[in-house]
Amino acid sequence: MSRSSSESSTKSYSVEKSEQDWKKQLTPAAYVVLREAGTERPGSSNLNNLYPDKGVFKCAGCAHPLYTANSKFKCGTRAHDLQRVRRKCSHRSSCGWPCFDQVIYTQEGGCHVGVNIHGGAFEVVCNNCGGHLGNVFYGEGCTPKNERH
Repeated sequence: MSRSSSESSTKSYSVEKSEQDWKKQLTPAAYVVLREAGTERPGSSNLNNLYPDKGVFKCAGCAHPLYTANSKFKCGTRAHDLQRVRRKCSHRSSCGWPCFDQVIYTQEGGCHVGVNIHGGAFEVVCNNCGGHLGNVFYGEGCTPKNERH
């Protein structure tokens, strides 16, 4: 893994591939996000306007289920938190990235998403392949769970 995180580079995952294999599998943009902890441009994700009634959102690297459909929400749409979200996000009605407030947890697999701390930021990773998923923010009041992934 080419990421600089010491925890990510030493932890073993169920899905392990060479960087060359990841580059073959992923688009260049997906590779930068998942394997190099890059950030996609706000508003560029095809998931931004996708709000299914059921199902799961899976890791783009290994298809591991990460979030249920009902954990996805549109950041900035609740009247009571618009002021707070506007200060943190670059868009008036949305932060620009898909948002989830709860990860999948199973008896067999435990938590499907891991969190690494990097200089005060909380990085979210797939616990199956170690792919970078973004960051988690606490205390914004966007949902009753008070988390935004």
